[in-house]
Amino acid sequence: MTYPMIGKRYYVEFPTMSFYLHFVSEKSLEFIVEKSPDLPKGSSHTVDITIAPLRDELYMISWQEKSGNTVVHIEDFKEHRVHAFLTMKDLKFIKQSAALVEAT
Repeated sequence: MTYPMIGKRYYVEFPTMSFYLHFVSEKSLEFIVEKSPDLPKGSSHTVDITIAPLRDELYMISWQEKSGNTVVHIEDFKEHRVHAFLTMKDLKFIKQSAALVEAT
């Protein structure tokens, strides 16, 4: 299956964090930190992802970071929104939504 986000880059600015996302493949995402509660600004991270289609242009994407944080995104490419659900390594749970902006 081919997913519309593969090979593309996006910018996401949540209230408490912001990232550049690059969907390298169906199994790999690279993100660069602009602002984060626990990752250094400018740091680059590559994670293994799982993509689950929910409906046309709506996907659930999940991963676990080396730090132990777990992330689930509901990415809506029709509405250009991302809804993020994170469990941080200290077990703090964060829910945030933001615009999903394609970066050129």
